[in-house]
Amino acid sequence: MFPLRVTVLLILSNLALCQYYDYDYQPVSMLGPSGPNCNQECDCPINFPSAMYCDNRKLKFVPIVPSGIKYLYLQNNLIEEIKAGVFDNVTDTLRWLVLDHNMITNAKIEKGTIDKLSALEKFFFSNNEITEAIIPPSKSLEELKMMHNKLSKFPSGRLTDMENLTSISLQHNELTSESIADAFKGPKKLLSLDLSHNKLKKLPAGVPTSLEILYADYNEIDKIGAGYLKKLPNLRYLRVSHNKLQDSGIPSGALNVTSLVELDLSFNKLQSIPEINEQLEQLYLQANEISKFDLASFCKFTGPLNYSRLKHLRLDANNITHSDMPAESANCLRQASDIMFTTLNHFPTKDATKRNFEELKVDMATLQELFSILCLITLVVSQDMPYEELLAQIQACPKECSCPPNFPRAVYCDNKGLKSFPKIPPYTWYLYLQNNLLETVPTDALQNATQLRWLNLNRNKITSDGVDKGVLGTMKHLAHLYMDDNLLSTIPSPLPVSLEHLRLSRNRISKIPAGVFVGMDKVNLLDLQGNKLMDDAVTEVSLKGLTNLVQINLAKNQLSNMPLGLPPTTTQLFLDGNNIEKIPADYFKGLPKMAFLRLNHNKLGSGGVPKDIFNISSMLDLQLSHNQLTEVPFIPSGLEHLYLDHNKIASVNGSSVCPISFDSLDDSVNESLPKLRYLRLDGNEISPPIPRDVVMCFRLLRSIVI
Repeated sequence: MFPLRVTVLLILSNLALCQYYDYDYQPVSMLGPSGPNCNQECDCPINFPSAMYCDNRKLKFVPIVPSGIKYLYLQNNLIEEIKAGVFDNVTDTLRWLVLDHNMITNAKIEKGTIDKLSALEKFFFSNNEITEAIIPPSKSLEELKMMHNKLSKFPSGRLTDMENLTSISLQHNELTSESIADAFKGPKKLLSLDLSHNKLKKLPAGVPTSLEILYADYNEIDKIGAGYLKKLPNLRYLRVSHNKLQDSGIPSGALNVTSLVELDLSFNKLQSIPEINEQLEQLYLQANEISKFDLASFCKFTGPLNYSRLKHLRLDANNITHSDMPAESANCLRQASDIMFTTLNHFPTKDATKRNFEELKVDMATLQELFSILCLITLVVSQDMPYEELLAQIQACPKECSCPPNFPRAVYCDNKGLKSFPKIPPYTWYLYLQNNLLETVPTDALQNATQLRWLNLNRNKITSDGVDKGVLGTMKHLAHLYMDDNLLSTIPSPLPVSLEHLRLSRNRISKIPAGVFVGMDKVNLLDLQGNKLMDDAVTEVSLKGLTNLVQINLAKNQLSNMPLGLPPTTTQLFLDGNNIEKIPADYFKGLPKMAFLRLNHNKLGSGGVPKDIFNISSMLDLQLSHNQLTEVPFIPSGLEHLYLDHNKIASVNGSSVCPISFDSLDDSVNESLPKLRYLRLDGNEISPPIPRDVVMCFRLLRSIVI
C-alpha cells in the first residue's frame, strides 16, 4: 500500500482529479402507455405526449416524425442515413433532436432534412461517422454536441445568427487549427467550448468574448498568444493539459488575467511555473518538468490585501519537492488548502529521472489506484459503504470498465465489444453490460457480485442455452434484470425471488416454463414484447406466482386470444400488434385494478367486443386503434383517454355511448359527469361535425380528433 504521507496528502487534495468525470445526458424511456401521436416504432408517454422515444430499437432508418413532437430521441440505433421528408411535419416545432451513437455519414444525410429544422434548441450528434460539422439553421439553438466523430471541417460563418447558442462540444474529432478558423464567430452568448482530443496546434481564434469555459486538452498546442486571454474577459475555466507547451510558448503575463478561476496546464513540458493572477483559485501543473518554485509567479509582493487566492495547487510529478518552497510562501499562499508535491519516487518506475509521465514506464495500475483514492477519499463519510469496502471496490474495477468515484457501487462495462464477462468487483450493486457481444452467462460470471441489485444485459447475443442453470437464481438481492434484444428462446430459470423488474423484450421467446415465477411475489413489471409467444404459452399455470404484478407487456407477439392467468393486481396490460379478435364477456371480472389497456393493431370487430365489457371503474386509458370496429364501445364514466382511430366506425350516437342518462345531465360541471378528456376518431368513416349529444355528454373533453 502507499506510504502514510501519500495517503494523508490524498485526503487533503479535496477531489482535485474528480473534475474530469463527466456524464453525457441520456434520456430514459418512461413507463406507461403511449400517447396518440406516435410512430409505431417508438414510444410517446401520455404524460409527455410531445416526446417520442425511438432510442435503443436497432432502427436502421429515421422514422417519419408526426406533428406535435418537440423532443425526439434516436440514440443507440443502427441508423446510417437520414432520408428526405422524415422531419417535414416538425420543421418549425422540433426542439430536441438526439442522434448519438449511430452510424450516420455526411453523404447519407439528404438535403432538406436537418437543414430545415428551424426551431431546434438542442442538437446531439455524437458517436457517428460524420467528417464535416452539421449545423441546423435554428436561431433558437442552445446546445450543439458532435463528440466522437471524424470531423476535420467546421464551416465558418454558419454560427453567425446563433444568438442563443451557449454550449458547443466537439471533443474526440480530427479538427485542426486551420479547419476551425473563425468558425465560432457569431454566438454572442456562447459560454462553453470543448475542443479536447483533436489536432489543434493553437487555441481557437475568433471565439466570442462571452466564453466562460474553454477546454483544449489532448491536442498539439505549443503556445498561447500574449494577448489571447485578454480578449476573453469572462473566461473562468481554461484547460490545456496533455499538450506540448513549453516555457517559450507562454509569453510573460499571458496567463495573468483576473477572470480565471481554474487553469489546467498539466502533462506538458513546462520547466517553470508561469505567472498567474492573484485571483486564480485552482492551478494544475502536475507531470511537467518544473524544477524551481518561484513565488513571484503567484505574488509580486505580499501584504495584508495582497496575496494569492489559490486554493488547490498541484505540482506532483515534477522535479520539485516541498522543501523547495520559500519560507514566505505561507504568507503568499495563505488560502491554499492543499499543495501537492508527490514526486515520482512514490511510484514504481523503471526510470525515475524522466519527468514526463508519457515517457515513463509507470505502473499504471498503481497510478490509477492512487487517482481513484484521490477522488474517493473525501467522499467516504457520505458513502453507504465502509472505507475498506470502498477501497476494495475501486481496486477491483476491471480494466475494461469504468467505476465512477462518486457512484462507487456502479460498474459500467457497456459498449466495450466484450465477448466474456469481466471479473466483477465484490461490492457492486449496479452492473451495466449492454451493447456488447456476450453469448453466455457462465456459472462463475457473477460469483463475486453477490450484492448485485441491477443487471443490464441488453443488446448482446445471449441464448437460453448460454445461461448456465442457477447463475441468476443465486443473486439474492437482484431487483432489476434487463435482457432485451438477445437471442433467448425461453425465460431463464431459476430467477432470483428478489426480482422486481424483468425485461425480456425483442428476444425469440416462445414458451414460459411452468412454475418459473413461483415464489416471485415481488415482480411488478414484466416486459415480453416482441417475442414469439402464442396462446398456449401465456396461461394461468405459466404466470402463477406473479401475485403483485402491476404492468405486463405482451405487445408484438402471436396471441389470438386475451392472455389468461393475470393476477388481480394488474394495472397496465399492453397487447398491441397481436391477432386478437375478441374479448371474453367476463374477462375483466378478476382484474379490478385495470387502468391502462392497449389493444392497438389487432383484429377486433364490434362483434368481438361485448357490450359493457369496458365498464370498469378503474379504467383510465383505453386504446383500440387500428382494429375493425364499426361502433363506439360503451365508455365507462371514469375513462379519461379513448383511442378509436383507424377503425371502420361510421357514426357516433351520444345517447348510446354516454355512461349516464341524458335526463340526469344539467348545465353544471360536477363529479357525476363522465371524465373523458381525449377522444380520437380519425381514420374512420366519420365526417364532422361531432354530434351535439356527444359534446353534451362528455363536457370535460379537451380534444377530439376526427
